Amino acid sequence: SIFRSWSCQAYTISPPGESLKEVEYMRQDASVECGTDEHKPITNLAIVFIVLWPIGSLVLYTLLLAACYKPLKKKTRTALTRATRFLHREYVLTYYWWEALELARKLTLTGAVLLIEEERAFLRLLVATVICSVYAVGLAIVRPYKRVEDTLLAVAASLVLLLSFLCANWTTIFIKVEERKACGDDYATDLLGFSKVDKIGYAMIGLAAVAVLFAFVGGFVALRRFARIPTIRLASTRQAPELTLATGMTYHLFNSHIWS
Repeated sequence: SIFRSWSCQAYTISPPGESLKEVEYMRQDASVECGTDEHKPITNLAIVFIVLWPIGSLVLYTLLLAACYKPLKKKTRTALTRATRFLHREYVLTYYWWEALELARKLTLTGAVLLIEEERAFLRLLVATVICSVYAVGLAIVRPYKRVEDTLLAVAASLVLLLSFLCANWTTIFIKVEERKACGDDYATDLLGFSKVDKIGYAMIGLAAVAVLFAFVGGFVALRRFARIPTIRLASTRQAPELTLATGMTYHLFNSHIWS
């Protein structure tokens, strides 16, 4: 990851005749000390690549989707809407831009949080947890996907990710408290309710399994309910057809008949 150029590991050293001090070295290359002249060219190059790829791809997707707005609103197929169909075909028209938001969320969770200093690692987890919480709630409210099963899977995946970050939060707190025994040997257990850090992971795995199970059960019930609603569907995909208009056309005509 490009953002790992700022990922550093802190060490406490004791130089001869000097007091204790903390130094940081790159996780990818432990021979490079962070914040030094040797480290600066690496971060400068990383900034260039961030502008070209993560930020550049997000800007490109946003501009392409913005250019598709009018044809999509008029349900008119153009060369651009066909070429960018992979960006908007899964979403309802109101939220055709959701793929750009999804990309921004992924870039933030997998890269941008690493820009927070190493000594504030808990803040990284807190920011990621807040982002996951807001996104999961927003996803459940707006339901941007055309297919119900896609919405349920997306919500389930968001909940699992949220639980993973919560697990990381509690694990970090537990370990930090355990490292400071001044408050008593059982203070971490009294504070979080877990006697070992492993039990936090087991609890979160169990909660994640329950979330996935509820998502599958909810998806199954929703699909059965929608299957009973009479509607026109394509035999190939079992989904409602996308009714697009050619340039210059205004109406659709559906001609139905029964052979007797």
